[in-house]
Amino acid sequence: MTIGMLILLYLLFGILSFIAFASERKILTRSSLVLGVIIAVLHGWVILSRGLHAGRLPFTNTYETLILFAFFMTVLYLVTYRRYQLVIIGGFSGLVAAFLLALTSLLSPEIEPLLPSLKSNFLLFHVIVIFIGYAALSVAFGSAAVFLILSTVANKWLTQRRGEEKTKALLVYLDWLTYRLIAAGFPLLTFGIALGSIWANAAWGRYWNWDPKETWAFITWAVYGAYLHLRISEPFRGKAAAGFAFLGFLVLMFTYFGVNFWFSSLHAYA
Repeated sequence: MTIGMLILLYLLFGILSFIAFASERKILTRSSLVLGVIIAVLHGWVILSRGLHAGRLPFTNTYETLILFAFFMTVLYLVTYRRYQLVIIGGFSGLVAAFLLALTSLLSPEIEPLLPSLKSNFLLFHVIVIFIGYAALSVAFGSAAVFLILSTVANKWLTQRRGEEKTKALLVYLDWLTYRLIAAGFPLLTFGIALGSIWANAAWGRYWNWDPKETWAFITWAVYGAYLHLRISEPFRGKAAAGFAFLGFLVLMFTYFGVNFWFSSLHAYA
């Protein structure tokens, strides 16, 4: 199983999920879910086989964490679907997963020796916690994106198909789901940053260095913290909240991927 094949499967999964939502046919919804589970299993095998081949944890550089990021997001979508039953979010999850995997084409797939600073028990816990948090915030982005599309350009189409009451109920539900996912992802992001700080002190002798990756991690944390704070205010609902969640995802992606290309950082390997 190659990364290219996974990208094609994710694109197919995303398209099938969108069609299932638009058609409201149960057979298509079930097919998209079955395909999602199959992709998750294949994706998990790619991660496991790389780890076995490398003889170490398979998430020690940006190439490997992109693969892990996409995997966690897919698994999280499948888990949340059991409760929230919104197949259209699978469409966005599939497209974002394909995008993340496509970014690996910019990086070397070679298995490299583990850097001395990464030879720590903190590696497992820090990376896993951070990327599960990233996955929750990414699915929240999918929910926010769906809200923005269905409340603007696709609102007339949706109202004609489902009626005004059901359309309003769906938008309220999406707004709430975005909040719930961010509320779940934010503590994980916080804990992951805290673990990273403790690890930094053990490796470099300081808890916080204001290195570009750390600075942008703080900015990401502040953006999502502001979202949750503003959520207390009744007017902060709907398009304003969805737009803020959309912005948060852009900041998150710059923190994770963009910083490595634009700045010199102690975290250049990740």
